[in-house]
Amino acid sequence: MLTKTSRLRDWPTALALFLLFGAVYLFSTGAHGYSVDDITNYASARFLVEYGSPDLRLDDPFPSSQLMKASHPGNGRVTGRYGLLAWLPLVPLYGLASFTGPSPEGVSSSFPEPSSILPLVVLLYNPVAAAALIALTFLLARRIGLKTPYAIAAALIAGFGSPIWIYAKTLSSIPLAAALTLAALLALTQARGQRVWPFAASGLAAGLAAAVRPDYGLLVVALIPFVLLAADAGPLRRLWRASVWLLAWAVVVVPGVGIWNLYRTGSMLQAGYADQTFLWQTSKPYIGLFGIVASPSFGLLVFMPYGAIGLWGLLSGSGSRSVRYVMASLVLIAIVGYGTFNDWNGGVSWGPRYLTGIAPLLAIGVGSLLQNRSIGVPGLLVVALTALWGVAISVLGVLFDYQNGWRNLWDVGAKPEQILWDPHFSLVGAHLRLLAQWRDGLIGFDLYITHMAGVWAVAVLAGVVALIAAAWMALELRWAALSIPLLRILRRPYNS
Repeated sequence: MLTKTSRLRDWPTALALFLLFGAVYLFSTGAHGYSVDDITNYASARFLVEYGSPDLRLDDPFPSSQLMKASHPGNGRVTGRYGLLAWLPLVPLYGLASFTGPSPEGVSSSFPEPSSILPLVVLLYNPVAAAALIALTFLLARRIGLKTPYAIAAALIAGFGSPIWIYAKTLSSIPLAAALTLAALLALTQARGQRVWPFAASGLAAGLAAAVRPDYGLLVVALIPFVLLAADAGPLRRLWRASVWLLAWAVVVVPGVGIWNLYRTGSMLQAGYADQTFLWQTSKPYIGLFGIVASPSFGLLVFMPYGAIGLWGLLSGSGSRSVRYVMASLVLIAIVGYGTFNDWNGGVSWGPRYLTGIAPLLAIGVGSLLQNRSIGVPGLLVVALTALWGVAISVLGVLFDYQNGWRNLWDVGAKPEQILWDPHFSLVGAHLRLLAQWRDGLIGFDLYITHMAGVWAVAVLAGVVALIAAAWMALELRWAALSIPLLRILRRPYNS
């Protein structure tokens, strides 16, 4: 168990990681919409600000084909398909952006498609949410018992070597939902003695995650058994803790999911995904399970090849066994659950979109295995190579809009089945071709700030990163100095 001093010492590192990744993600975004999901959530926020209602207004200005809709069978109300908190956080950002600007960027070699989304909304949303996710990854790794270097390694792998970096460019709800999931786990690691607040905080965070993405309501499947099977309390106290957790969860889920569903679809249990089916209803349920793990364009092991190592680490590495097992169960629930969706590939997106939320858990598993020191030098080499592979693929996804990657696939005549299973027609291959087009001067990078400020943006980013690193190192040196017994004695006040 970490001492109080150790826990306090973790906060400057977590803040440094938040600022570091916030800066990198801010400079990485193209500040426009990347999918119909982005446009739908943005439209809901915009219409609430301008008309006082989140109901969608088709072709004003967003074409109906760009909006994912849910219809109320009784009154014909049309709203966005997604969770309440998938778009509600965009409301104050849109209000600010509509007042301050700037206007959407026009069509250019960097941004080939027109955009109706105000850049400031994109710049202020997921760079912040995704950076918080990485900071929480570090804190959770520390709370389960990983030493600081291994917890930092886990945060770096998750932040740079997974699709989190790409979706930090967008208005996707995944980073926020994943951050709330880690917050729910982190709160449970604070449970000691007679404390009840960690269970209430965990339930609230899990409920908020479900209000962002209703599919994250499945967190209850893994977290409630963890609370009920805790070894530090008797049966009645375990039941009391589970009741507190469920009550806190329900306080958020009933209005944030149920009543929102009732408003949109007329049913508290219908989230607007009437066309969603599962592959276990077909004769070949193994197709999605294999694809979500190994598809060249959507496979976990293609975009996050350290994932297998991370799962192994969660099952056998260092740190709190019970929390590691909960994280491993969440990973397996995600793979099996999303792998049996009829649209397991996530549509026109980047990599294993549905599995992006488990990237921090797998990265913590890698850190746990590294701390265990049971893999030897060959194992360290494998970890390094798979992490670098993930970083390289993420860089390709950051530099170019993945919608352009899909257009490249269509331009070369790729068929849907080829995109799913043929490496030659994979999304990674498409972005390699985009890289060749950039070298030929045909297209630009999908980087808004660099596009606006030129090479100076790189210098500013380097300066910000250096400043954050210097401040963090100064704090670490101060902590190290205070830990020296002689210096503690010299600092002790004496009465004259």
